Amino acid sequence: MDRAQANADGALGPAPPAPPICPDCGLAGDRYPTWTDAWILLEPVHPRETLPSHFVPPRQRWIIDSDGHAWNSHDAEPTPGAECRIAHRIVCPGLDESERDDLWPWLTSWREENARRAQRKADGEGLPGLPDVG
Repeated sequence: MDRAQANADGALGPAPPAPPICPDCGLAGDRYPTWTDAWILLEPVHPRETLPSHFVPPRQRWIIDSDGHAWNSHDAEPTPGAECRIAHRIVCPGLDESERDDLWPWLTSWREENARRAQRKADGEGLPGLPDVG
């Protein structure tokens, strides 16, 4: 097990039997095992589909292989037409500013939408609200 690589990749999802819920914002994700014996919480496919890989920042491109494992393509240049998933962590509204990458405007917009989703969830379930993340 390469825990350092898992941490570097952001494979910090809760392991079973814990539910696939982000501990920082309370939103559910799609959980997959990685080849480093860790778990990654990916953004749900619904309502978004997979993304064209060239739209996703390097080191944030997650591929699900035929064995059901998620792996990070790191800095590899995607092949034309390749698609990928993104880790929930990069669009998590529960992270503070020092933990976020705001270089890609569409990721910031996605995070803002997740903040609205998390707030609606908290309002609907009577859970405490999210901290002000900016």
